[in-house]
This record gives sequence, C-alpha cells and structure tokens, in this order.
Amino acid sequence: MICYSSGGQVGFCRLWLDAEFEACHVLESDATFGPGLLLPGGTGLERRFEVASVEVWGCGGAEALQAQATCQERAETAREQARKVDRAKLCSNEFDKEMFFGNTFSATAGSREPNEPKEEKTSEAS
Repeated sequence: MICYSSGGQVGFCRLWLDAEFEACHVLESDATFGPGLLLPGGTGLERRFEVASVEVWGCGGAEALQAQATCQERAETAREQARKVDRAKLCSNEFDKEMFFGNTFSATAGSREPNEPKEEKTSEAS
C-alpha cells in the first residue's frame, strides 16, 4: 500500500493518507509534535476525514532529478562497500592476523566427529 504519513511512530501517525484516499485520519497527538487538533470540530484521539483535493509540489526539474539519482547511486555504492570486509586490508601483518583470526574456530575444534573414510561393502555373488 502506498501512503503518506507524518509524525509519530510506525502504525501510529499524526496524519495518514492512504493510496486511495479512503481511510484518511488525523490524531489529536503523537510522539513527535505537541497535542492539538489539525481539523476543526470534534474531539477524540482519531478523526477520520475525506480528502477534497491534493496539491503536490516538486522543485528542480530534470537536472535536479539527475543530481538526486547520482547522489542515491553514490550512497548505495558506499553502503555496499561498507558491507564487505576485505581481510587483506584488515590484517596488514602477522600480529593482526593472529590477534583477529588466531582462535576463530578453536571453540568448536573438539566438538565434531572425525571424518573417517567409509568402507565400501562389496557383495560377492555365490
């Protein structure tokens, strides 16, 4: 569902506009803004309303849109690089390798059964 919400917490928004403008409501208060009525008349925590008109503004143009896309691409690339760990860069000398990775698997060293080759059973025809 595409919607717009403002203020408050997830699932508890001060202003809620759903995609079809059918289940719109405002709250008297929320965790972000001070208490107060956004619509005249009525009391109560939640007040439903019908949308009469919607005005959407955009600033910039094609150049601003391209600049925004470039910025988002850079941010995504930076996030992807931050998720990857290059062990070669992390450990530049033997001390670092031993310090960070020396006992990596020692906790489970004796907990596994040894891998012994299985003997193949051969059946002899009589």
